[in-house]
Amino acid sequence: MKTDCLDELSFGTLSTLDVLGTEVELFTAGQGAPLLFLHGIDGLEGAAPVLRELAKGFTVYAPSHPGFGGSARPDDLDRVDDLGYFYLDLMDVLGLDRPAVVGISFGGWVAAETLTKEPGRAAQLVLVSPLGLPTADRREQHVADIFMLSRQQLGARMQVGEPGPGSDMVALAAMPEARLRRVLRNDEAASLYGWTPYMNNPKLGARLHRIGCPTLVLWGAGDAIVTPVYRDRYRAALPQAEVEIVEAAGHRIHADQPARLATRIAAFAA
Repeated sequence: MKTDCLDELSFGTLSTLDVLGTEVELFTAGQGAPLLFLHGIDGLEGAAPVLRELAKGFTVYAPSHPGFGGSARPDDLDRVDDLGYFYLDLMDVLGLDRPAVVGISFGGWVAAETLTKEPGRAAQLVLVSPLGLPTADRREQHVADIFMLSRQQLGARMQVGEPGPGSDMVALAAMPEARLRRVLRNDEAASLYGWTPYMNNPKLGARLHRIGCPTLVLWGAGDAIVTPVYRDRYRAALPQAEVEIVEAAGHRIHADQPARLATRIAAFAA
């Protein structure tokens, strides 16, 4: 698989994994206890800094979700609920018994869906700025509509620091073609999974109590994507979880504070 546009992941290996007929892009790096990492809408490339940190203490398995990056997507896989079952199959194919599972934003939603289906499949679960619960009441929006924001507006709200040169928030005209294709594919997949109902599964909240492993939920203190009401609803739906606020971080904690995030994940998984 060509990796020219993913030089920031050169510290690991990018390969193709066949999951019951669906070929997915899989990044692996590091040594240690297994950790399954489920990325946000910025893809593997956006998670590179925290993946580098996590690889110092874990064997990291980080797939591109079906439809994202270089991963195929079968026509009948079009809901995050479907992704939950898909990742149970992926863990079987990789022989992952009870790894630590980390989900970032959209990937946090995917991780939650996965572990409500088979609660015993993870040793620990870390949800970082997770989505998945209803995003609005009739008159109030609790999660910003990312599809209605320009790329510049979204970049300003996603993190408190300046986006790096490899970020998906950089102007599209400045991107090499290979990277541009990945960014547009990520955008298309995010729209497919999250357009309607917007970035949520209305049934997820009633299922979160099924998650039985130790769980940590992290929110950025400067998150301008979700409101305090949304955070409170996650806490109410997942009362068994520890909840912490990360200072000097926005929605993309993995971009603003990669080393701090990896350290906290390692301490929790220990």
